[in-house]
Amino acid sequence: MAMRPSSSGKRCGEFCFAATLLSVPIIMGAGLSLDYERIAHARNAAASALETAVSASFHPDGRIDTGRARELYASSLDLPHGQSSTMPVFSRSADGALKVVVTTATRLTLGGIILPKTFYSAVTYTVGEANPS
Repeated sequence: MAMRPSSSGKRCGEFCFAATLLSVPIIMGAGLSLDYERIAHARNAAASALETAVSASFHPDGRIDTGRARELYASSLDLPHGQSSTMPVFSRSADGALKVVVTTATRLTLGGIILPKTFYSAVTYTVGEANPS
């Protein structure tokens, strides 16, 4: 009858310890990928609402009604809990182009728990360009 070595139980313990250490970055990576989707959704929703609001606020003579653009932006933007956006800020660049900027804020999460960290992302729309950046 062959005897089993007594060290086989230790290997299981070593594997459990290594698996525990590796699970932390894997879980954090999965959480970050979910947050990235939330951040991208906020940016895309803000860019779409901003482009629509600015385009709908032009007068026939080429002026823009900034108050109406802000009102349309606020009414068309629908972000879920934990996400928000500033109101559009209008400015002129050095070359005279009209720029509109909003900043989205996404609260970061870990496993459905909202963390005290927030990710900010600026969305800029230059009037006359096709795509906000």
